[in-house]
Order: sequence, then structure tokens, then C-alpha cells
Amino acid sequence: MTSFLKRRDPFWEDGQGARRARTQRKIVRFGVLLIAITLIAVVVTRLPAVDPSILTGDAGRPIIGGVLLALLASCILVGLAKMRHTDQY
Repeated sequence: MTSFLKRRDPFWEDGQGARRARTQRKIVRFGVLLIAITLIAVVVTRLPAVDPSILTGDAGRPIIGGVLLALLASCILVGLAKMRHTDQY
């Protein structure tokens, strides 16, 4: 009765090819993450200095609103990504 309740590794029966594919996926995932971090670092270092008084005035309110909406959207996307990758077995 408990044999069907146990989790099983879908790659267990595939052998060396499955392990190689898993390793390649991990390397690609790490590479994409490294490229994304590098791009963000380059963009951040190239940003010009901004006067805070402009952002807190009437002219800066649309900028602050856009930044807050972008932050909210990114938080929602991260939350949905975490929900998508949960184990359901």
C-alpha cells in the first residue's frame, strides 16, 4: 500500500543520459543567472545620478508611481514562480 505513496525520481530509470541532461540543465540555468546578474550590474553602474528633490516634487510623482508598480509586478511574478515550482506529489 505504501509503495505507490513514495516519491520516485523520474530520472532514476533513465541512467547516464538523464544525469547528463540534468547536469546540462543546471549549467544552462547557472549561465543564464550569471548573465542576468552581469547585465543588471552593468545597467546599475551606468545609471546617472538623480536629484531626489525632483522625484519628491509634483513632476516626479509619475516616475515614483511607475517604479512602485514595477516593483509590485516583480514581486507578483516572483511569487507566482515560487507557486509554480512547488512539489505536488
